[in-house]
Amino acid sequence: MEGQSVRRSGVLAGLLLLVLLVLVGSHLLSLREEIRAAEAQKVELGEKIAAMEQENAALQAALEKAGDTEYLQELARDQLGLVAPEEKVFYDVSN
Repeated sequence: MEGQSVRRSGVLAGLLLLVLLVLVGSHLLSLREEIRAAEAQKVELGEKIAAMEQENAALQAALEKAGDTEYLQELARDQLGLVAPEEKVFYDVSN
């Protein structure tokens, strides 16, 4: 009888160890997926940072030109369609 109880406890310990290994393995797999998602998010955020830095540089350059009257006149022509009093505007109506 004593041999059977030792054998049963050995089998139970083996099953318990197997269950623990399966649980640890599944947890490691889920952690791996979380790491992959975080790395993808890191790359995406890096790209957004680079784009924002480019936009920031362009805005900084525009801010530095803000006191230049020629630059302001060019902006008024391009973005607002304004013209100086001595300028003549010709419209292409062939389209």
